Amino acid sequence: MGKLLSALVCVCFFYAHSLAAQSQKTHYLPAEKPSGLPLVESNDNKVAAGEVIKEIVHINMDLVLSDFRPETPDRPGLSVWAFREDGGRPKIPAPLIRVETGQMINMTFNNTHPDSLVYLFGFNERDGTGSNEPIIFKPGETKNWSFNAGKAGTYLYYAEIGIRSEGRFKEREQLAGAFIIDPENYEGNDEIIVLNIYSTSYDSTYEYGFLEALTMNGRSWPFSETYKAQVGDSLTWRVINASRRNHPMHLHGFYYDVISRGETTKDEIYTPDNVRKVVTEFMTGRTTMVAEWVPTREGKWVFHCHLSFHVSPEIRLPEAEENDEHHVHMAGLVVGIDVQPGETDLISKGETRKMNMYVNEYDDNEAHKYGFTLDEGMNSENIEVSRPGPLLLMKQYETTEVTVTNNMSQSTGVHWHGLELDSWADGVPNFSASGGKMSPAIAPGESFTYKLSHMRPGTFIYHSHLNDIDQITGGLYGPLLVLPEDEVYDPETDHVYILQWRKDIPSGPGEVDVNGVTFDKPLQSMTTTAGMEHRLRLINIAPAGRIMLKVMKDSVEVPIQLWAKDGADVPASQQVMVTESQRIGVGETIDYYFKPTEPGEYQLMVGYNDQASSKQTWIVEKN
Repeated sequence: MGKLLSALVCVCFFYAHSLAAQSQKTHYLPAEKPSGLPLVESNDNKVAAGEVIKEIVHINMDLVLSDFRPETPDRPGLSVWAFREDGGRPKIPAPLIRVETGQMINMTFNNTHPDSLVYLFGFNERDGTGSNEPIIFKPGETKNWSFNAGKAGTYLYYAEIGIRSEGRFKEREQLAGAFIIDPENYEGNDEIIVLNIYSTSYDSTYEYGFLEALTMNGRSWPFSETYKAQVGDSLTWRVINASRRNHPMHLHGFYYDVISRGETTKDEIYTPDNVRKVVTEFMTGRTTMVAEWVPTREGKWVFHCHLSFHVSPEIRLPEAEENDEHHVHMAGLVVGIDVQPGETDLISKGETRKMNMYVNEYDDNEAHKYGFTLDEGMNSENIEVSRPGPLLLMKQYETTEVTVTNNMSQSTGVHWHGLELDSWADGVPNFSASGGKMSPAIAPGESFTYKLSHMRPGTFIYHSHLNDIDQITGGLYGPLLVLPEDEVYDPETDHVYILQWRKDIPSGPGEVDVNGVTFDKPLQSMTTTAGMEHRLRLINIAPAGRIMLKVMKDSVEVPIQLWAKDGADVPASQQVMVTESQRIGVGETIDYYFKPTEPGEYQLMVGYNDQASSKQTWIVEKN
C-alpha cells in the first residue's frame, strides 16, 4: 500500500495541499466587496508588451499586490501578486512578450515586494541549450539588462517570490506569461492560451483545505474565453502550461497536430514526418505546445485539461456557486470553441445501427456505484454491474444511434471521447450543440439518443461528463473500438487495458483497477503461441496520473512496437520497438503490437510502476 501511495504522490498533487493544509491568513476576497487593491485584467495575449525604439524592444515591469477575480469582478477572488507593465493594470497571465528572432530586448524590472526576494526566470537568450538561471532581486531592487531574443519558438517566463523558503505547497504560478519569438517577417495568425494556477492553504473545513484559481488566459470556466471559428479555418494555438502541475489537454470532436513542444527557454519544432495527430496531449509543468487544427464541423466544443480535479466545480471559490443562475458542472481549465455553420466532413455508409444503453446505480455497502449495460435487466437491485462498461465495437463510417436511458437517481451525460461527430451528440451536458440540438443532462428516468460517427479505426473511450469524479470513479466509463470496414474483432489477439480509480483518493491497491480487477489481484491469464501478433490497447481514464504498459520474461523487458495514439496511427518514424510504453495521461489511449518469439511464461504489467500495477500472466506455447 505504501508503494502505491508513493506512486500517486505526484498524480495527486492537487490533493497534496489538503493533506498539508493548515488554517492560515486567508487571501480570500468576498464577492461584491471592494478590496482596495488594483483589479487584475485578464490577458487575452493579443497585445505585446514593450515599446520598440530603434529596433530594440524596451520592457519595464514590476509586481503589485492585486485583486484577482478569476470569474467576474462581482464574484469572489483572491489577493495575489501580479506582473504589471509601466505601472499599469496588473495582468494574469503576465504581459505577453512577443518579438522577432534575433531582436534585442532591453529589460527593466523593479522588485516592489517589501520583504521577499524575487527570482525571474526566462529573461535570457533562447540559444537552444535550455539554460534557465534566475535573475535574483532583493526587496526594492531594480535592475536593467539587455539580451538577444534568440531562436524562434514558443516559450514562457515566470517569477517566484521567496519560493526557496516557502516550500512546495504554495503555488504562485499566476506570475507567468508567454514569451513568443517569431521568425523574421512572420505573418501567421494564432491564439496564445496560458494556463496559470494560484493556490494557498486555507481553513481545513473548506473543500480540500485550500483556495486556488485555475485559469486559462486569466479566467476560469464558464467565464473563460470562447473562440470563434469558421468551418475550414486553419487554426494555430500556442498552449503554454505556466504552472508546475501536469495537464493532459483534450480537444472535443477533432484531432489536432502537435507541431512543437518546448519549455521556458527551449523549443523543439518538429519536422513534418514527426508531427503527431492527437485528441489529448500531456503537458508536464512549465512546458509549451504549438497545435494546428481545422474545425470541419459546426457547433460548440470545448478544449480542457482532462485531470478531473482541474475542471471540477468543487475548485471554485467559496460563495461562487451561490451567484449562479444555472448549475455549472465544470470549472477551471476549460475554454470553448464556437464553430459557425458550414459543410461537414462526416461520412456515413450503409444502414444506421441502433443500440440501447442503460445507466444504472447500486449500493456496494460503501458508496453508490454506477454501471453501463446493454441489457435492460440490469435495472434489478440485485444485478452485478460490470466495471468497466461493456466493450463497444463499431465499424468505420458506420453511423450508430445509441439511446441512453438513465436509471440512476441523479442526472448524467455521456461523452464519446476521441470520436469525430456532430457537436450536439458530443455529450457535454447543456453545452454541446449544433443544428438546433443540444446534448442534455439526462435526468433520472429520461433517455437521449446520441448519433455517433466513426471516421477512423482506433481505440476510444466513452464516459460520463457530469459530476465526473464521482460518476467515472463509480464506474461510468468503458472502451470503444472502431474497426476498419473489412475487419472482424478477434479477442484472442486484440486486448484492451483500461485503468480507473475506485475512489477519488485511492489509499491502496484495492482501490485502483485495470479492466475492473484491482491491483491486488491478477488479471485473467492468457495462453497463446510463439510468433502470434497481439494488439495491446492501453486506456487511462482515471482522475489523474500517468500510466505505462510493459511485458517481462525472466525479469527481462520484452520489446513491443508503438503503433497508434488516441486512435490515430503515429508517424512511421515513431512506430518503433520499445521495452516500455510511454507514460500516458488521463484521456489518452495508446496502441502497441506484441509478438512473443519464444515459448515460456511472460508477465504483462499495467499501472504506475513495477510495484503499483496490475499483472497478467501469458503462457506462450510452441507454434
